[in-house]
Amino acid sequence: MIVFSTLRNFNTLASSSIKKVFLSNKKHNAIIEAIRKMSDHGDRTMYITSSRFQYTKFKDDLHFYVSLGAIPLILLILYTNIFIGPATLTEIPEGYEPKHWEYYKHPISRFIAKHFHEDPQLEHEKVLHLLWEEQENWKWSDTIRKVKALMAERDDYKAWYYIPSEQGRHIRWSRKETDELLERLGYR
Repeated sequence: MIVFSTLRNFNTLASSSIKKVFLSNKKHNAIIEAIRKMSDHGDRTMYITSSRFQYTKFKDDLHFYVSLGAIPLILLILYTNIFIGPATLTEIPEGYEPKHWEYYKHPISRFIAKHFHEDPQLEHEKVLHLLWEEQENWKWSDTIRKVKALMAERDDYKAWYYIPSEQGRHIRWSRKETDELLERLGYR
């Protein structure tokens, strides 16, 4: 940090000495063009700099949208903490099974669990079903692998296989039409 501050001092010192040299020569240079004289009475100058419009626009927009989201959330949290408060532990009536969101203490946590999260018991059941399916697929693939290995080892099967086809309905329809034609013609 010390290095930067010394460089900054050097920068201002160097720029002021450069300005004196160029202003004393009265030449038109880039530095002289960047300074606009306000009047001929004294040293009133305006240094032309780049615009900070985008930076200030970004700050204004950021402040607006943070305020737009943060203020209502803070008010909602204050309202729930002051007027509603945390849940209290009470006896469960007989025959009543609490919902999954009723186990949370804070009202906002209960709201999020009720409307945005799935029941943990259902999630657990889904995971168990997926694990069961994976296990069944693994068992079937293991059985198929064993069968192929035994067929290759013993070398006494032709390894016929079945390709499911939709041709059966066409064959049945053709057979029915042929039977009806033979009956009409009197051959049966």
